[in-house]
Amino acid sequence: MAPLSQKHIDDIRLVHARQLAKLDVLPPKDTAPADDSPTPEELQGIILGWIAANPAALKVAKEAQCASASRDSPNWDVVFFTLVESITMYLRKSSEVAKAALAAREGDHDRAVAHIQASQELIDPVAKALGCTFVQLCDFAEQSPEGGLLGSASGTYAGLFVSNDSGKPFIGVGFKGSSSDRDTITDLDWRPVVPLQPDIAWGASTHRGFYLALFGQFAAGDGTFQVPFDVLVEQLSSVYHSDAKLHFTGHSLGGGLCTLAYGEFLRRQSEAAFAKYLFGDLYALAAPRTSLLPFADKVNELCQAGGGRYTFRIVNKEDPVTTIPPPLASDLVQYPFVHVSGGWKMTDNGPEKLADEPPPAPPAPISDMVFEDHDPRGYYASWQKTPHS
Repeated sequence: MAPLSQKHIDDIRLVHARQLAKLDVLPPKDTAPADDSPTPEELQGIILGWIAANPAALKVAKEAQCASASRDSPNWDVVFFTLVESITMYLRKSSEVAKAALAAREGDHDRAVAHIQASQELIDPVAKALGCTFVQLCDFAEQSPEGGLLGSASGTYAGLFVSNDSGKPFIGVGFKGSSSDRDTITDLDWRPVVPLQPDIAWGASTHRGFYLALFGQFAAGDGTFQVPFDVLVEQLSSVYHSDAKLHFTGHSLGGGLCTLAYGEFLRRQSEAAFAKYLFGDLYALAAPRTSLLPFADKVNELCQAGGGRYTFRIVNKEDPVTTIPPPLASDLVQYPFVHVSGGWKMTDNGPEKLADEPPPAPPAPISDMVFEDHDPRGYYASWQKTPHS
């Protein structure tokens, strides 16, 4: 797979600009972190520091095309690579996206493309350090889907890390996690809903906020609607070449969304639009549960030993987000959410295999939840204690 040309990248951005022109994007606003979380600029520096400190892990992950050899254990070098991809998704500049939408709505597509490029100016250096080119797939982060909680939920922001190595090509599909009040509302809308499109998730009742963020309808302003998953697939198709191995990743909310998207790609793999993809692994970091059965059973059936595509859920210590929904142990009988298989906990003594669900592990009492373990920096610190290059 040859590296993407600048013309190809610009064409993709133009399509993205036209997509944004149809959405009622909120006015430009980049908010400062409310706690001790790093600013996007500080986070970029942290991520680049991780990359600089781990050249051997980076090399091995790329040589493996970001894939693990067995379902028995993840390739921990690949876990590092996907950790970097998933955390880099937080570097999106929302104010530039809003400016791009306004420019596109005014018919100034050149200016819109320039703002889209500016929206990822913190992402691009990280992608380059990984030996990749970053391409946005879909951006509904500032929009609420039809029926979204309080009319203020968020949609999916996803992008591609396209390998620049034509010898062992791969593509990472990354999903942004929670970084705004809108994302928090999406997270909290956890009570399961039966998919409106009955085949999605094999008909399993699914976290309502996640389902709407990925498969919901977003008003396009002209009486029509856009669906993030459909936009994602259309854009991916324009970039993909048959020799590139595809993997999915995300942190937190992004871990939930990448799990649902991975399942949908697997479910539809016999369709012409999906059969062309060389499926690789799922690396869901800090991911909450997404669905009731049979979703996890179906995904697990399609990711058997020797199949060359495996699911890995990476958990840092006692990260409470990975044990919900539901938020209370007393709700497990009524809402038996189940994780896909392949769970691994990173501890101070190295990684430990988690038992497959069901039964689902009960969430910790709210008073005992350690949210510091959800922080990306904690994930990196614990990854350093895994067997990696």
